[in-house]
Amino acid sequence: MGGSQLRFERGIDLPRPIVWDALVDADLVSGWLAEASVDPRVGGRYDLQWRRGGALTDSTGTIELMSEPDLLRVDTSALGRITFSLAEVSGGTRDTQTLLTVTVEVDTDPRFAAVSRAHWLCNLDQLQDLLRGHPVDWDSWEADYGAAWERHWDEVSGIAR
Repeated sequence: MGGSQLRFERGIDLPRPIVWDALVDADLVSGWLAEASVDPRVGGRYDLQWRRGGALTDSTGTIELMSEPDLLRVDTSALGRITFSLAEVSGGTRDTQTLLTVTVEVDTDPRFAAVSRAHWLCNLDQLQDLLRGHPVDWDSWEADYGAAWERHWDEVSGIAR
């Protein structure tokens, strides 16, 4: 086993407080990441239950750091330490937008880093859809997001189909 650090950035054409809510409100987290139970305070729980099946393991977590609306760090049992950083940047339809940076530090076999990367890229697609008013329907995840996950997998694994 070894440590891996994955880093992702997404520009989101919404103010930071709206994006922040999607990270700390259990109902909103349940609309893009996994069924969630969140106690939004330092030391609070951040538990995730996967409804789409597959190899994903349910995860218990604790909020380590929280500075609204800039920074959230969660230490989880199955996903490692996840840090969400939000910065206001110029651009977008409102002249400002949110740059979301997600850093995932996980102690895993490096061979699994590509799978984790594909999952997180798909999760971020799902977050953007939620923020446009379209939460994930977990019962139809495969039909709605399966092809996107495959594209992300092809991209990060270097496999051409």
